[in-house]
Amino acid sequence: MKKIIILLITAILLTGCEATYEINIQKDKINDNIKLYTDSNIVNNATPNQINEFKDKLNEWERGYEYYKRDIYATDKITGYNYIYDFTYEEYDAMSQIRKCYKDFEFITDENYITITTSNEFLCNTYYKDVNKLTLTITSDYKILTSNADNKEENVHQWNFTKNNAKNKPITIKIEKTAPVQNNKNKSKISLVNILSVIIFILLLIVIIIRKKDQKQR
Repeated sequence: MKKIIILLITAILLTGCEATYEINIQKDKINDNIKLYTDSNIVNNATPNQINEFKDKLNEWERGYEYYKRDIYATDKITGYNYIYDFTYEEYDAMSQIRKCYKDFEFITDENYITITTSNEFLCNTYYKDVNKLTLTITSDYKILTSNADNKEENVHQWNFTKNNAKNKPITIKIEKTAPVQNNKNKSKISLVNILSVIIFILLLIVIIIRKKDQKQR
């Protein structure tokens, strides 16, 4: 396991990597899911000299992630780390990794709303210089009212960060806690139930009409 970690760190430091940061705001917790990944071929072909050169970078790379659960995942094309942690609402403002990406970061929650606002400059390209691109996705069990996300689809809002746009890439989002959002599976179930109800109603209506006609003919 240690050798795999060193190989992966070596590949990331040599070639750079991409990252995804997923924040899922639920009723009773907030889940952070961070993925760092690079080309699997680079990891598999790292030389002993490269491993020795970057071995001392391991602790530095993971600084600040001590309380996140770390897993290594691999496919034919990419290999990377997956960091996961469930925060309480009270913990999130002070402990989440996303706050490290901005000079000013505010996570405010009350009975009705959740709001996240940041300063303009995205600093994680400074802290993690080897990350070439980061995609941030915020989802919620509640209704997202407004945000400045690059891509928006119901309760899934996404920001795309690169070294070119990092100087002016703030995050703003407002979520209404009193308006739960149904997921697609629940919506599909409800739609199916509605359709079946209509079909049953039509069939019953047809049966009633046929019986009435039979009674008249008699």
